[in-house]
Formats: sequence, C-alpha cells, structure tokens
Amino acid sequence: MTKAFVDREELRRLWREARADLPAAAAPPAATFMAAPRGSADALLGTDLAVVGFALGGWSDAPAAVRSASQRYAGWLAAASRETGVRVVDYGDVAVDAADLGATFVRAHEHLADVLAAGATPLLLGGDASITVPALQVLAGKLQGRLGVIAFSPRLDLEVEPGRIAASRWARALELGVVEPRNFVVIGERGGFEEATARRVCDALEARRSSVADVEEAGIVTVAREALEAASTGTEAVYVSLDLGVVEGVEDPVGLSASDLSVALGIVAASRLAGVDVCGVVPANVGGGPAAVIAARLAADIVTAVARQRS
Repeated sequence: MTKAFVDREELRRLWREARADLPAAAAPPAATFMAAPRGSADALLGTDLAVVGFALGGWSDAPAAVRSASQRYAGWLAAASRETGVRVVDYGDVAVDAADLGATFVRAHEHLADVLAAGATPLLLGGDASITVPALQVLAGKLQGRLGVIAFSPRLDLEVEPGRIAASRWARALELGVVEPRNFVVIGERGGFEEATARRVCDALEARRSSVADVEEAGIVTVAREALEAASTGTEAVYVSLDLGVVEGVEDPVGLSASDLSVALGIVAASRLAGVDVCGVVPANVGGGPAAVIAARLAADIVTAVARQRS
C-alpha cells in the first residue's frame, strides 16, 4: 500500500541511503600560479621562474588567493610558453611556523636554495614585507657581484630595530654587503611625516627614492627607467619587490595606480632578475576589492616581461 505522506526525517533517510553507494567526490586540486605545472626540485632545471608561496607575517591565505586569482591569466602563460619557450613552475609553499621564526627561515632558505641551484629565478607570493629578508640572505650567498634593488613600497623600511623585520628589511639588505645604496631604489613612498626620519637616512645614504608625487610629476616610464639604470649599474642582477600596500586603495586612498605599476614592472623586469617578491597581500582593500586580484595581475606582468626577454 502506497504511503500518502512522507515526513521530513524519512525523506532525509532515503536521501542518505541513496547517496551511500555513490563514490566520494575527490577534492579538486589546489590551483597553481597561472596554471603552471607543479614542480619538484628536479623539475626546476631549465625553469625561468619558480613560484614560491611564503605567508610569513601576513595573511596566511595570501599565496592561495593570488594563485586562485591568477587562473584568469593562465592563457597568457600558455601562449607565452608556446611563443617564447618560457618555463614557469609552481614550487609550492614554505611552511610557516609563527612560533619559530628561526626554523621558518631555515625552510625558506632551503626552498629558495633549490630554486637558485637550478638556475631559476624565484617569484615569491606572500605575507608581509619580511619575506624579502630570507630571499636576500640566500642571494647574498650565491651572487658573485653586487645586487641592485627596486622596491615598490609605501614605506622606506630602513629601520634598524631587529625585532621589526618588515620595517628593517632594506637596512638588513645593506648590511649583507651585496647591496650598495647607489643601487637601491624605492618607488611609491607616500610622503607623510611618519617617514621624515627614514627619508633623511635614505638621502644621507645617497640612495634613490621617488614618492607618489614624484611619479605623478615625472611619469611612471621615466621613474621606472631611471630606477632600472640606478639598480643595474655595476650590479650582477636586480631584485624587485612589490608591496601591495603601494597600490592606490589597498592600504590608503593615495598610492600608485595598478596600471602604472603594470607599466613599471614591464620595464624593470626587463633586466637580469635575481628574484621578485609580491608581498603585502591582504584579504580586501579599503574599497572592498580583493588585493589578491591586483597581485595576480602584476605577477602575471612579471612573467610576461621575462617571456619577452626570451623572444
């Protein structure tokens, strides 16, 4: 005899039983940067750029968010690979232990040493600006000559307080003995009074700096070309750092436009790159838009610039 009515609990039971024989759905694989292949240490040989996630000191999901946002540019990488032979490998993440900074740095050194040993250029995606420090430490041990630095940053990060890694990252770089002040350039400082002391230190070192106002006055092409000339004169290679806080609307309404940064990165990445980091990626900017999307686009511009060199 057919039941006239079925209560909710019985309906749920029937659904559970019907689903019991279905195979468990496999979790989708995590996205890689621009859909690049995942790589082991062996796969790094012959690679131009090796992407490394490093969420030190910042948003723990930043590398994954940038990778996810970069899928819209997967076609760029596929086309560039066909046209120029450029090779990009996603070399995974450095495991971060916030309670043991020393162990985290050791793992970062090992990860980056693999990349450099294979002759590839590391492209770090991460946390706050402190991710620059272990990258420069490894490069200091590998380079034969001097290293130039171009930093797109709203701050000069020249403090000497060792407990503030991000704020002292360029002071540490100068102490490594491979970066000379004349080859050090910061673009995008906002010009507030909180940076007045750092500006005096920067000028006393005879390093180069261009504020947001300087970029507006001279134009981003001129500023970027002058930065590349300063960073590359007499150096073996150039390190580029992009702090997303420099982008208009991410940390502050005043900053460099994403379009200007895209142009600038196309210019400065057309050099012998020692390494690149994209740091300061936050969950959302002050206007509500995801900074990870901007980071993904600008990182894709770096890949494009490297590919153009090969062509």
